[in-house]
Amino acid sequence: MLLGCQTMETQADRSKFHAADTNGDGKLTLEEVHNAELPRIFKSVDYNQDGRVSLAEVRDIGPGFDQRKMAEYDRNGNGSVSYDEFYKVQVIKGSIKNRFDAADANGDGFVTLKEADARVQFLQAQAAGTL
Repeated sequence: MLLGCQTMETQADRSKFHAADTNGDGKLTLEEVHNAELPRIFKSVDYNQDGRVSLAEVRDIGPGFDQRKMAEYDRNGNGSVSYDEFYKVQVIKGSIKNRFDAADANGDGFVTLKEADARVQFLQAQAAGTL
């Protein structure tokens, strides 16, 4: 039981945690998080599942996404973004790293299940306005 309450969302998070923990040591590295999260994000935008994201696909999610921003991701200039291009830009931008660092409460470079649970609870409380 997770600190007295357990929901389906928490179970899904736990399943994702264990799936991301590829070496089975009970804690996540930034690399494990990148390898788990970035493919999921990319696939959620690649509607036609052709392995490339077009400007039209991105605009379905973010109408304000413009050609300039697309060019930031489309590193080879072919008009679409491959997973490798997406991965490199996301790592450079540090969006996953920032979330990872926020969850890594003791700053040891790993996120344990306890730290992940605490971060989920913090974010839920923040969203509910109870902080």
